[in-house]
Amino acid sequence: MNAETLLQSLKDLKATFEQEEQNLTNLDRAIGDGDHGVNMLRGFTAVDEKVSGNTISDVLKSTGMTLMSSVGGASGPLYGFSFVKMAGLEYDEITSDNLKEFIDTFKDAVAARGKVSGGEKTMYDVLLKASEQLSNGEKLTYDNLQKFAEDTKDLEATKGRASYFKGDSVGHVDPGAQSMVYVLNALSEGVS
Repeated sequence: MNAETLLQSLKDLKATFEQEEQNLTNLDRAIGDGDHGVNMLRGFTAVDEKVSGNTISDVLKSTGMTLMSSVGGASGPLYGFSFVKMAGLEYDEITSDNLKEFIDTFKDAVAARGKVSGGEKTMYDVLLKASEQLSNGEKLTYDNLQKFAEDTKDLEATKGRASYFKGDSVGHVDPGAQSMVYVLNALSEGVS
């Protein structure tokens, strides 16, 4: 995936989040404050309007800065910081050979910024499983990513606003895990 394709893929997330806004809002109402859908749509509407770049690093950095300045809640800093960290990799293209490095950089940035580890019912759970899948030489597919998000249903939240719900958080997909499905799919779809 070259810079032009990546840019289009990230801009296309605006339409994805328009379509999924209500779903994310409903998930976040169950175990959060109900603003995740609105925040992600706001962020990727801004990405669609403002992000540019001629290299992978430029596109990732521009996306990160845009998300940090336009997304509210915890998601903006987490997604924004992670995109900026990925921009430091300096590859000309995202390929099957370096995709794991991008995902691991994303994962490590979320872990550092969010002070999270696996099994806490956060977006990090999807990143961790995506990294493991790539480690095993398997491709990331939308269906696999969706399964990783669905797996958060069984977890009790111990981080973020959802942790206030304690045992009541079990049985709900984490909204951040669900939005991560769309973002990781945009980063990996069509990578060869």
